[in-house]
Amino acid sequence: MKKMIVRTIIAILLVSIGYLVFTTFQAAGRRARGERMERIKASPRYIDGEFRNMEETPAITGSKDAMRQLRQKVENLVPERNVPVVKTDLHALDRSEEVVLWLGHSTVFIQSGGVRYLFDPVLTSKFPVKVFMKPFLGTDAYTPEDIPEVDYLIVTHDHWDHLDRPTVRAIRSRVGRVVCALGIGQYFEDWGYPVEKIDELEWGDSVRINATTVLRCLPSRHFSGRLLRRNQTLWASYLIDGQRRIFVSGDGGYDSRFEQFGMDYPGIDLAIMENGQYNENWKYIHTMPDLLPKAIDELGPARVMTYHNSKFALARHPWTEPLDRILENSKGKPWRLLLPRIGEVVELDGSQEFVKWW
Repeated sequence: MKKMIVRTIIAILLVSIGYLVFTTFQAAGRRARGERMERIKASPRYIDGEFRNMEETPAITGSKDAMRQLRQKVENLVPERNVPVVKTDLHALDRSEEVVLWLGHSTVFIQSGGVRYLFDPVLTSKFPVKVFMKPFLGTDAYTPEDIPEVDYLIVTHDHWDHLDRPTVRAIRSRVGRVVCALGIGQYFEDWGYPVEKIDELEWGDSVRINATTVLRCLPSRHFSGRLLRRNQTLWASYLIDGQRRIFVSGDGGYDSRFEQFGMDYPGIDLAIMENGQYNENWKYIHTMPDLLPKAIDELGPARVMTYHNSKFALARHPWTEPLDRILENSKGKPWRLLLPRIGEVVELDGSQEFVKWW
């Protein structure tokens, strides 16, 4: 009897471990192959077996201090109570409304020119992601069921906090087309998206949205990878370039690209900029708060929203610090800072005032 119980327990453990391993690798996605891999190898940004930034970009600096900083206690790392969230019915929005809604971290819903865009949707917290990404209290108010039909699902890069398999699978029937950086299309194809509905772009490529609007894939300064693979897919920022120009930064450290974008695409109406999950050891791959105002100045937008904050503690800084720093640094600037709550409607044709909610 005892042997039977032990065998049963071992069998259950093996099945459980097998299931977790299978789930992890499913979520991680497979590496590109076939024609997609040949296109990757032909990319000028793919050098010696991996994608590279335009400038030399160490992923980590000051590595001797990195582990010490990770162990260091940080006051106010996570909020003690629910983060204020506005629950907007996205399904009820009229397509003619010119609006932006930040749904937490880097998930952004945009309606402009009658077109709906959804950037970097991460709206679940399932294994394996929930092991290292726990949403702050209240910030998981939006789920895949809240997403209406969108014309373009756009992904900046393949990190877990920007590309969530359960989310993109759950909304598959409501997505018109996928736009992603080169190599990421393999994930979508493996996860059930028709290959003919996937546009994979390199820096400088674009997708024609309609007669007046182009979606441009632009450089960023970051890296990619899920599990142990690094830099086998490209990372990017995007510009919705139409009657209104909206820039979405994705992740990336400061470099000369912001000045170049400002010259190439003057008159940006709204810039949505990375602000949070930074660390001095990661200063080349994430935007540091002291350089964010400079990047915005060089880009030259009329209005600015920041994101990549207020949902996960992926770096060792107080959760309110990114918002406090940009609020202080925006004083006297020619651009107007917008600080909506998660889910709050931002009217692109309006002049709303936002209260300090954090």
